[in-house]
Amino acid sequence: MAWLLDGNNMLGRLSPSPRTEGDREQLLHRLLRLRLPKPCTLVFDGPPPGPAVSSEFQMGGVRVIYAGGRSADDVILARVKPGDQVVTADRDLAIRCRGRRARAQDPRSFMESLKPAVAPLGDSEKPSGDDVDVQEWLQFFGTEDGE
Repeated sequence: MAWLLDGNNMLGRLSPSPRTEGDREQLLHRLLRLRLPKPCTLVFDGPPPGPAVSSEFQMGGVRVIYAGGRSADDVILARVKPGDQVVTADRDLAIRCRGRRARAQDPRSFMESLKPAVAPLGDSEKPSGDDVDVQEWLQFFGTEDGE
């Protein structure tokens, strides 16, 4: 069973304020701090945030896909299989996924069901080396050599 997350839809449901350019990265960062089901794919509408960011990449336990000229819904529908779980509040997408024998879950209930990836360490938020791949972060933010 795979988990497919409708990124822009999640942003709209989880944050009532108008979206900014950094919201996608904040959502990804928020997800990486949680114990996510695997495999987990986060799909966003539109192109990547910059030329240094690939339209599809893996960061931690999350595969991130920018749909480009297609809609995130189309990308999700092309990947969904029977038994998969789709996280979306989009009723049409949920119905179409159920028609393919997948299940749909609301973003708020999905986020509430997740536990932190690591137990709190007091004032320190430093994750263990197992949880973060520094090269993935450097590539994501367009500084592959760390400069």
